[in-house]
Amino acid sequence: MLFTFFQMKRYLIRRVDMNEEFGIQLHEKLKAVYFTLLKMGANKQYAEDILQETAYQFIKYIDGIDANFAEAWLYRVAINKYYDALRKNKHANNYVLTFNLQDLLDEQTPELYVLQKELQSTIQQTLGMLQPKEMELLILKYSAELTLNEIAILFKTTDKSIKTQLARARKKFNEIFERTGNYGENINY
Repeated sequence: MLFTFFQMKRYLIRRVDMNEEFGIQLHEKLKAVYFTLLKMGANKQYAEDILQETAYQFIKYIDGIDANFAEAWLYRVAINKYYDALRKNKHANNYVLTFNLQDLLDEQTPELYVLQKELQSTIQQTLGMLQPKEMELLILKYSAELTLNEIAILFKTTDKSIKTQLARARKKFNEIFERTGNYGENINY
């Protein structure tokens, strides 16, 4: 059955053996995964297709998925499917990360808009120069706002290991960011 991302909620709620609250919670988790895929560079159509496949697999294997790790399972499956799609279509290094700076600003002037677009472009270019895992760690931590523990579950490692890898990824991001013309401006998270 093919359906759009937003039709998925109704389908999940109507699904046999799923109560309405579970369907709503699952839809919210899938929406977060969807936006993470977009931030990683998937276009809207790819993200929706990947999300549909992920939701289908989740429903199919729901009995074998530990409830404590369901969110991590959704992220891992979707991200793996995204990387598989990249390998198949050879669109590697087309990573995008968008920050909604509008939320941080009281007023949006033309000057601030231009600065925002320049910063987004620089961040996208800098992320594109990182290794895929480094980019993924930064997006999961600072854009998807996952905790160290949730990221550790995704990568099947410890919190301390993720903390160290994040520190290295941040350092490398800052070094590249400075090298590409933003001298002396560190991005501190």
